[in-house]
Amino acid sequence: TETLKVVNKQIEEFRNIVNDRDKELESIGLELAIGLSEVFEALKKISSGDPTVRIPDTSKVELISKLKHIVNLTAEEIGEIVDQSHEFAMGLAEHFDVLHKVSIGDLRARVAGKSQVELLESLKKVTNDTIKSISREINERKRAETGLQKAHYELEKRVEERTAELKAANKKMMQEIIERKRAEEALRDSEIRYRHVTEAAFEGVAVTERGTLIDFSEKLAKLFGYQRSDLIGKSIAELIAPNVRNETVAKILSGYSIPYESICLRKDGTTFPVEVCGKNYLSKGRELCVTAIRNITKRKRTEKVLQESEEKYKTLTENSLTGIFIHQDGRFVFLNDKFANMHGYKPEELLQKEHLSLVHPDERKILKEFAIKRIEGKPVPQQYEVRRLTKDGKTIWCEMMATVIEYKGKPAIMGNVIDTTQRRLAENAIKKSEEQLRALTTYLQRVGEIERTNIAREIHDELGQTLTVLKMDLAWLRKRLPDGQISLLEKTDTMSQLINKTIQTVKKISTDLRPVLLDDLGLAAAIEWQAEEFQKQTGIRCKITIEPKDITLDRDRNTAIFRIFQETLTNVARHAKASEVNASLKQRDGQIELRVQDNGRGITEGQISNPKSFGLIGIIERVKIFGGSSLMKGSPGKGTIMTVRIPIQDIRENQ
Repeated sequence: TETLKVVNKQIEEFRNIVNDRDKELESIGLELAIGLSEVFEALKKISSGDPTVRIPDTSKVELISKLKHIVNLTAEEIGEIVDQSHEFAMGLAEHFDVLHKVSIGDLRARVAGKSQVELLESLKKVTNDTIKSISREINERKRAETGLQKAHYELEKRVEERTAELKAANKKMMQEIIERKRAEEALRDSEIRYRHVTEAAFEGVAVTERGTLIDFSEKLAKLFGYQRSDLIGKSIAELIAPNVRNETVAKILSGYSIPYESICLRKDGTTFPVEVCGKNYLSKGRELCVTAIRNITKRKRTEKVLQESEEKYKTLTENSLTGIFIHQDGRFVFLNDKFANMHGYKPEELLQKEHLSLVHPDERKILKEFAIKRIEGKPVPQQYEVRRLTKDGKTIWCEMMATVIEYKGKPAIMGNVIDTTQRRLAENAIKKSEEQLRALTTYLQRVGEIERTNIAREIHDELGQTLTVLKMDLAWLRKRLPDGQISLLEKTDTMSQLINKTIQTVKKISTDLRPVLLDDLGLAAAIEWQAEEFQKQTGIRCKITIEPKDITLDRDRNTAIFRIFQETLTNVARHAKASEVNASLKQRDGQIELRVQDNGRGITEGQISNPKSFGLIGIIERVKIFGGSSLMKGSPGKGTIMTVRIPIQDIRENQ
């Protein structure tokens, strides 16, 4: 490139010089030709004695002298440009020298056979010939310049083409160098990465030649209990346990690249499980084998623990009293015999079967939603009861628990199933029995109330009247006794007192059996009366609030609420050790609410749940008959609160 620049520079300088010289030569030659032609014309006319030609203040001698001087100078100029013009200029100078001498009268200055006029004609001819010669030379020089320019252009073109070729070759060579460097760097990086990856994935790498160790990583040497230098030159067979040595060495020598398991031998004689893989390659004409070794002792222990765990789990599931299943993507992928037998199938018949096919059609939609939400991590019931289908189409009731697990790398649902059909039948039977018992209780209570009412009426009417008549007869008899019969009179007085006491007892029994107020004046009046009687009999203050005062209920509800109030006050008197009772009877939100609170020692949870608390059981059963609710809550030292709520029905429907 530098040489090309120098050549181009020299050519350019030469071309500039030639151009400048050609321009000077052309200009000087043209001026000289024109000037000489004019001079010779003038000299010719002067020599012929033409009076019209004059040169002011200049004699012929001076003019010719000046022309000679100019010609000499021109000869020097032209001589520097072209050699041929030099001869012409010198000849021209000689002619002017002769003319000069002739002009000054030197008769020796003669050109043979030439007069002055002839000499001038000769000079003119020589001048014209010279001008033509100069023109031809200029044209030849121009043609040479054109040829030179063309040659220069072609040279430049060839140089450019060659330069382009050199640049392209240079670029290609540079690209190849860059690519080679990149390839070398990539190879080095690949080797480094391979070494790091291999050492990360394996404990180390050993390089062998025909089974002899020629290179060994420090990490692997430590694993075997050797110094690295101790292993170089050893046979790799010495590092393999005897029972697997032949098979393993054969695979190593063959460059077996698929990872396989073997057993290695440490320096101290202990063995350990390994994973091995290798590959043969050529290095400088040598056939080598690189072998990667990984210690898999921990993995083997983990596999053993996992295998034992799987065996335990399998034993557990197979001997489980509940059905266990796993479904993934809607199909069974695992189930135990209990689950299969529960549905009347063999285990292999259910694998890959859709799990919803064993669910009652009415419950498939909700179970599908549960499964989707459970996989998405959304809250769903963990335990629920569903109807399932057996192989013969029967419906069974099952209680299920399900959770999300990972099975073979994918989310799945594992569930436990218990057949609750028999339990549900028993519960239904118990429920039916309870309903029958409650209906019987209701009937007995109603009959009992009727009997009480009848007995109360019988006692009040029959026994009451009889006692009244007896009292009247005794009074009549006393009046008939003589005054002297003191003992008889005293006896009749005693009998009268006993009759009065019996009448009061009859009234009390009749009232206890069925308060007349409850039927005659209604629930509110009966409650207020009962509160007053309780306070009189026990001395415990009893405050009652009733809203509204005209509460009107059907006979059965009136009786139930009154009896509940009676039983609650009886419990307070027997167990509470209270000094005050606050009670309220309110009608609101379609319900009648009775609330009784005392300031006694408070009932305990054990007393509430005691199956022998017949009074409380009676209260609860009376409330359930009407679909109501009851709540009893006690606080130690703060008393007990009993709250009962019974729905109000249209009285006309029960009349």
